[in-house]
Amino acid sequence: MLHPLRFAAPVRLALACALLSSHLSFAADEAPVPRPAPVGPLASPLPGMPERPAVGPRGTLGADVYRKRRQALMATFKTGAALVVNEMSFDGLREGMDFYYLTGIDEAGAALLLEPTAPATPFYTWAREALFLSSLDVEGERVHGARAQLPSNALEVATGFAALNRSRWLPPALVEACVHRGGLTFVGQYRAEPAPRPKAMDAYARAQERTYGCKVNDFNGAIARLREVKEPAELALMRQAIVYTGAGHAAGLKAVHAGAHEYEVKDAVEAAFKHAGSRHLAYESIVGSGSDSTFLHYGKDDRVMKAGELILLDVAAEAEYYAADVTRTLPVSGKFTAEQRTIYDIVLKAQAAGIAAARAGVRVADIDAATRRVIQEAGYYDYYVHGCCHFVGLEVHDPGDYDAPLPAGAVITVEPGIYLPQRGFGVRIEDEILITPTGAELLTGAIPKDPAELERLMAAGH
Repeated sequence: MLHPLRFAAPVRLALACALLSSHLSFAADEAPVPRPAPVGPLASPLPGMPERPAVGPRGTLGADVYRKRRQALMATFKTGAALVVNEMSFDGLREGMDFYYLTGIDEAGAALLLEPTAPATPFYTWAREALFLSSLDVEGERVHGARAQLPSNALEVATGFAALNRSRWLPPALVEACVHRGGLTFVGQYRAEPAPRPKAMDAYARAQERTYGCKVNDFNGAIARLREVKEPAELALMRQAIVYTGAGHAAGLKAVHAGAHEYEVKDAVEAAFKHAGSRHLAYESIVGSGSDSTFLHYGKDDRVMKAGELILLDVAAEAEYYAADVTRTLPVSGKFTAEQRTIYDIVLKAQAAGIAAARAGVRVADIDAATRRVIQEAGYYDYYVHGCCHFVGLEVHDPGDYDAPLPAGAVITVEPGIYLPQRGFGVRIEDEILITPTGAELLTGAIPKDPAELERLMAAGH
């Protein structure tokens, strides 16, 4: 049997020429764009014969959007082959979305190999952009649903990849890249222990064991830097996620009353997310009352709320995997006590200072310092126990460079808090802002946080 990567040169050339069929369209020196191919008269099954559906991954924003992102990434490293493995997971919050950002594909076990110096014409795994999908599992499909066989023109068109391969061809493709593409290129992010090593690192290590001198070009954070600046279509989805989130917060506000369990409020919030149109939570909802509001990521939600307490709602929804992140702190009885209002006003003032400090060119540390200064001057430095801000996007804790100046188009949270277990309550107020050249746009401003307005709404809702 001939190995597909070891054909004699004339055969390679003939097969490569055969790929230049009507279903590929591309300009000189550009990766081909898959187009629908003609369907032969005998391609349809006979009556009574099963027809295998051409099902497969599809992106939210369209294949052209993801292709442009891949091209932008390849322009940053220009040599070597970069592997991006689908590491999407949800364990309390969604993580590992680099692969999805570049492909719009959420299929488990999939991988992407980008080779900027590969010939424009794809030849099996030799391609500027190659997508690797896990092998078919006939019995598994009876549980999880049918998947397309390869080759599949319909799948090529849907995904935007002219080179579709099964994952068993990825190891030889990496070895070939060591030989012909100037080595391998790392474009993900480093992860310190105890987080698992990036799967690309493991694959690179295995390829290096089978070669002499295969180098790895280090472009750590290349994808993260692209993801910092949100495209208009991304912002539209993030705004939609905020609309869903606002519906949940409104329902939560109405569900808060003395004698109710925290989980009753949580259930009301999450039901409202779904009713509004969201399919997924952005992260596991955090609903803590009384002393539970002093825990940053409280997860039990089984306590009965009491009159005179506060309840903290850190809850948000997704829109097509794009997350929101909003926290509000409410008085269980519908009115803040004097000491609660004092702390609430300090936190609100600190948040306003942070938002005022935000603009393109400043660092997250500058915004954090602005919030921390207010809380320190009020005498509660020791009770502000977390950072002010993080990036938001496909992940609620989206990747980004916290040491670099913020670019226009980045979306971050501003979320100061004061936690007083000795007084039995904590306050956190969290909003999302869009960084602009001259300041920041408050994206979540429609979700009430003014204390007087909250009291009016709670009085009206009860």
